[in-house]
Amino acid sequence: MKFVRKVEKQDMVRLQEMMKSNSSFKVRKRAHAILLSSKNFKIEELATIFDADRDTISEWLKRWEDYGVEGLFDAPRSGRPRKSADLPPAHRQ
Repeated sequence: MKFVRKVEKQDMVRLQEMMKSNSSFKVRKRAHAILLSSKNFKIEELATIFDADRDTISEWLKRWEDYGVEGLFDAPRSGRPRKSADLPPAHRQ
């Protein structure tokens, strides 16, 4: 079974803040998964909770172990960002 290493108090506080208020849904979800893993939730349980593939959850845990908080963020992508005009009408604000 794979769990994250013991999460230090300052990381625990930061993860809780990120889970509640980060602007990225993906980052909030990953922070939540790390917190649950630190409470001994199994990868299979996390996969069910987050409706994600087991390998995806495992990658989140590995990125946490390798990079800490920075590992929860997406890497920069090439290309120009999508403009709202590129979105279907129902998704424009």
